[in-house]
Amino acid sequence: MPELITRKVPVGVSACVFRCPVRYNGKSFDALATLGRERSDFVFTPVCPECMAGLGVPRMPVHLTGSGQEVLAGQASVRDRRGRDVTDVLVAASHACLEALERAEVRAVIVKEASPSCGVYRARVGKKRAEQIEGSGVFGAMLLETGWFLIPDSALANPLLWWDWRRRLHAWLWLADRELTRSRDIYDAWHVVKFVIQETSRPFADAMGRELAALPRNPSPSVLEEIRTRILDALRTPSTRPRIRQALWKTYVNAVKRGKLDGVELYDLKVDSPEVTANLMTIVKELTTLERIGFDNDLLFGTSPVIARDARRVRARDNAKEE
Repeated sequence: MPELITRKVPVGVSACVFRCPVRYNGKSFDALATLGRERSDFVFTPVCPECMAGLGVPRMPVHLTGSGQEVLAGQASVRDRRGRDVTDVLVAASHACLEALERAEVRAVIVKEASPSCGVYRARVGKKRAEQIEGSGVFGAMLLETGWFLIPDSALANPLLWWDWRRRLHAWLWLADRELTRSRDIYDAWHVVKFVIQETSRPFADAMGRELAALPRNPSPSVLEEIRTRILDALRTPSTRPRIRQALWKTYVNAVKRGKLDGVELYDLKVDSPEVTANLMTIVKELTTLERIGFDNDLLFGTSPVIARDARRVRARDNAKEE
């Protein structure tokens, strides 16, 4: 059976990618359009550090003189186009946004990448748009310290990328909430999520398997938590498009060859190649359908070992079985 998450997931999101017109030029993005009906699986809390800083809309764009980590350490600053120092107000506003997300009990955040405030993996340094560095914006640097599951807005650029980020998010949430009191608990949890991690880091997965096999029966709580943290970090590690496509295609081909999912008849699957973009998007949609078939029939479909379903749908399925 697949593992289930039955509560709506609280997710923070950069307001500008949530259709809020809060960018410096008063515009916005709708990065979540890719989700479609999946929007209802989440509860969103939009935040904008630059608006919270009182910089207004419209406003002069700001830039960093170093990474967000360096700003927080007092080694760099944040300035607007005229050179005005807005470091203190943006840092204070970022703290306020973080507190708002904590009150909303979020543990995952969708961020506007390359932003001097919200960027997590890239941030804008200097006045030119092309001047970006490997490093975070001010708010992004704070988010990295939380240990939350952070999703760049580029992850929602197409169904393929979102399919991968979503399944890792669900696996991350499930493992983060799982009770671990003995070695068997972490060992069983690892066997649920390891197939996803193997796609991004096979060496880590192999090493973790050996480590868990050598654990004593009753390790200390600190040992279990340290192992959990490393597995959670591995689930947060972004994959690459070729790896996602390879894993997706392998699972899809196996489903086509079998024609059944553990005895359950599948509908006609005829897509021939993932190299054609249209085919690839169709495969993503069909695999999502197969995940639903697995859920309705208590079957584990390997691509997504943890899935999110509304509690009412779970009860309806269980009632139908009893009848």
